[in-house]
Formats: sequence, structure tokens, C-alpha cells
Amino acid sequence: MNLLFEMINSIACIIFIVINTILWGSVSVTSVVYSPSGRVAHFCMRWWSKTTLWFCRVKVDVDGLEHVSRDRVQIFASNHASHFDIFVLSAVLPVKFGWVSKKILFFVPFLGWHMKLQGYVSIDRGNRASAIKSLDEAAEKIKGGNRIAIFPEGTRTRSGELQPFKKGLFHLCVKTGVPIVPIFINGTYGILRPESLAVHPATVYVKIGSELPTAAYSPERIEDLMNDLMARFIELRKEAEEKRVRWS
Repeated sequence: MNLLFEMINSIACIIFIVINTILWGSVSVTSVVYSPSGRVAHFCMRWWSKTTLWFCRVKVDVDGLEHVSRDRVQIFASNHASHFDIFVLSAVLPVKFGWVSKKILFFVPFLGWHMKLQGYVSIDRGNRASAIKSLDEAAEKIKGGNRIAIFPEGTRTRSGELQPFKKGLFHLCVKTGVPIVPIFINGTYGILRPESLAVHPATVYVKIGSELPTAAYSPERIEDLMNDLMARFIELRKEAEEKRVRWS
């Protein structure tokens, strides 16, 4: 009976996500005509995420929003355990931002169209020259006042544990000198596991840490920056796990 309920719930969630993406994606794409600043598109992204989390019965608790500046540009860096991380971050971060995302997502109907029109940055990991060009493009956007969100691990974890960081994204941080806001998401891994279409309800805890300045780091100190951010992630993970124990 539980297996049947899980199957029905998962099918309903997937159908809802598809319809929801078409709905909000259509509004977002057409908004480029009457809201070229992207304010309406950002509204669509937030409510696409919030309604998806609501329907899939994913509750989100967040601490540390005071570390998100409404007046200065920051780079948001989060761990990556599930596709639902995108919904969670888009729903909780109260400022307009874009993603540095893998190229394949830009080919998804409605979602990809929104991403292209809003100037999100695609990364082709299979082409080093193209990836470097994309990071240079992202650096120019950040210098122009655009906030960017990145997953330093590069791709979703397959085990639920933190993975080593990819060095390329840290060149972006050093090149711009913009501070990084570390974010740890606890609880999304079990919602939609890798290689599975089963969607499970969950309570997710998001811990946003104080920003990590990057202006003092040079290209020769990339690994120092990576280690310092990893240390922040480990600290935030510990706090998140302690809170989850208190919930239990």
C-alpha cells in the first residue's frame, strides 16, 4: 500500500512540476516585453519554486537571512544534494539572482527559455575553452551588479555527502572579488534521490552563513579559498544536523 501511495504521489508531483513550469515559464518569457528589468521573471521563479515545494509537501525552515544583502552584490554558494535545491534556494533567497548552470538545462522547454532571457550563465563541462568563456561572462555580469548562485561541487552528490569542489568556479570568485555567502541545505537528498523519480515529502533546513570575503585571495591562493569555504560548509552542516536532531 505504501509503495502504491508513493508511486501515485510521485506521478502527481512530476505532472504538477511540468504544468507549473509551463505556467510560470510562459509568464516569465512573455514578461521580457513589459518588464525587461527581470522583476516579473524573478517573481515567477520564486512562485514557481514555492508552489512546487507546497504541492510536493516540502516544508522549508531557514536561518541566517540577515547575511543576504539587499544593497550589495554577493555570490551565493550552496551544497548540491538534489534537483530540489534549486526550488529551495529560489524560494528562500529574497533578492534577484541568476544561476551558473550546466548547459543541458538551457534546452529544457520554458525553464531553459527563462534562463536564457534572464542572462543565466551556462557551463559546458565537456569543453574547457567554452567553460572558461562562460566564467568570464559570469564575471562581467557580477561586476555589472548581478548576483549569481553557484554549486561549488559542480554536480549533485550521489551519496548525500559533500563532494570536492570544482576549481573553475573559484576563479570566478577571485576575479570579481565579490564576497561569497555560504549556504548549507539539509534534507533535500531524500526528496528525489539520484537515478530515481520517486518524490518524497520532507522538511528541509537551510542555514545561511556569514559572507566570506574574497578580495584578499589571488589566483595563486585558489585552493586556500576552496579550503576556507569547505570549512564554512562543514560548520554549517554541523549546525544544520544539530537542529535536525532537535526536530526529531
